[in-house]
Amino acid sequence: MKLAVLILNWNGLADTRECLLSLLPAPEWATVYVIDNGSSDDSVRVLSKEFQDRIRLIETGENLLFAGGNNVGIRTALSEGCDAVLLLNNDTQVEPGTLAALADAAERHPATLLCPKILYSASREVLWYAGGIWSGGRVAHRGIREQDRGQFDREESTAWGTGCALWIPRDVIETIGVLDRDFRLYSEDVEYCLRARKAGVTTVYVPAARVWHKVSAALGGHGTWKKQKRKLASLRLLLRKLDADLPLRLAAYAHFFVGDPVRALLQKLR
Repeated sequence: MKLAVLILNWNGLADTRECLLSLLPAPEWATVYVIDNGSSDDSVRVLSKEFQDRIRLIETGENLLFAGGNNVGIRTALSEGCDAVLLLNNDTQVEPGTLAALADAAERHPATLLCPKILYSASREVLWYAGGIWSGGRVAHRGIREQDRGQFDREESTAWGTGCALWIPRDVIETIGVLDRDFRLYSEDVEYCLRARKAGVTTVYVPAARVWHKVSAALGGHGTWKKQKRKLASLRLLLRKLDADLPLRLAAYAHFFVGDPVRALLQKLR
């Protein structure tokens, strides 16, 4: 097994540094790649000096956004003989043993997408992702904002894995390709997993692997209007890519505008 951990950085020096400190030293079978997406801060100089030969630093020279930047890393990793890549957000921290847990799961589930349990960094026992929901047009994280009591501790197949931390085997990339750059932000991970499923590839949730993500549970999962506009644009593109019929489109918009905000509000009121 030769794994490439791909961390995309864009003016995120402090977060990327914390992420690297949680990962390193990496197992001998894993190489940590930092793809700098045209940062204008001091990221490249500081990271290359502090971590030197412990990371592989790639400079894109411009901001290629999430899909484009990660695709540079994916193609580089495959050209250097890696058997799998792990997309990992730079604003995450990885629990010790997580890479090994994912590698063990990869042996049980070859040619399969894998995603760990992900929790809020500020509320370390509150879930952010415990499986992906794609049902009747609804795109959601299972278990989001729930206290982690072990209710989602079974390894099982799921609809989609989040690009926050997503293990992709070489075989899958060679079969279905890389991330779709038409998505500027959000939903590229959902599209990728659904594209994989169409090709007969399963996504498996691996709770033995744990990652903490720096997002705010206080936002109720909905966030600012600007963020919601971006999510809506990505949802429209996703439905177009899936060639969704009118009933599915209407259901998806109903979940987006009504169902999900109401669920988030009710959860906050509990």
